[in-house]
Amino acid sequence: MTKVFDDKSRVQLASRLFGDNLEYSGMAVSQMTVRKITVSFAREYISTYHYTKTMPDSTMHCFAGYYGEALAGIIVFGMGSGKNQYTALVPEIQNGEYLELTRLWSPDNMPHNTESKLIMKSISMLPKEIKLIVSFADPSRNHAGTIYQATNFYYCGMSAGGKVLVTSDGIEKHPRLLGIYKMRHPEYKELSNDELMKICGYTYKESSPKHRYVLLRGSKFEKKNLYKLIAPLVQAYPKMGRGLTPREPDSLKAGDSCLPDVVKVESNLPA
Repeated sequence: MTKVFDDKSRVQLASRLFGDNLEYSGMAVSQMTVRKITVSFAREYISTYHYTKTMPDSTMHCFAGYYGEALAGIIVFGMGSGKNQYTALVPEIQNGEYLELTRLWSPDNMPHNTESKLIMKSISMLPKEIKLIVSFADPSRNHAGTIYQATNFYYCGMSAGGKVLVTSDGIEKHPRLLGIYKMRHPEYKELSNDELMKICGYTYKESSPKHRYVLLRGSKFEKKNLYKLIAPLVQAYPKMGRGLTPREPDSLKAGDSCLPDVVKVESNLPA
C-alpha cells in the first residue's frame, strides 16, 4: 500500500539524512543540472518533506535538480486522478499524450528561480509524445500557483470539488486508492468501499476546488490547435489576497513558446 511505502521511505531517509547534502552550494541557478531519478529515490524526499507526505501511486517520471552534488529539488509527473481531467480540456487527447505534475519540492534555502528552472528543464526531458501537462494549486494551503505562473502555464480556472479519503493521521488521498488496494490485495476484492475504509481507518471528506494550470507541448502548429481548445477556459492569474494578475488569454500565437527563456519568480514558495 502507498502508506506502507511512504512510511518505509521516511525511515530510510532518516537513517542517512546526516549524510545527505541539502545545503546550497552558492552556485548560480544557470549552473543547476537536472537528472532523471528513480521513483524510490523521489519517494524518500516527497513522503518526508512535501506537505502531502505522500507519493502518488500513478507516478511515471521523476527528476531532481542539483547544484553540484547538493540536492536542489524534486519534481514528479504521473497520471493524476484519471483521464477525465484531461479530456475536460482537450476532448480528443489520446492515452500517452498527457501527464499531471503531481509533486514539486525544493529545500527552503535554495535561491529564487530554482523551482522554475527545475520545472522547465524536467518538462523538456519528458517524452515527445506528451502534449498536455496539468497541475493544481490548493488554495486551502494558501497556494495560488505562483510557480506555474512564472513558468508560463495557462490558468484554466478552478477544478471541481469532490470527496477525498482522509487517513487516521489526517493525510488526504484520492478515492481511487480503494480500487488500487483491491487490485493489489485479493483478500479485499469482495469488500465494499465502506468495509475497506473501516479496515484502513479512512473517512470521507469534501475536498475544496483547486486552481488548475495547463501547459501545452509539441510543434508550433500542435500548440496552436491545442490552445484553441482550451482558450474558452483561460483566465487571469489568481493571486492570494492580492486580486488578479492580468494575462492575455490569446497570448499564444503561432511561433510562441510555452516556456519563457527568462523567468522571474516572485517567491520561492511551492505552488
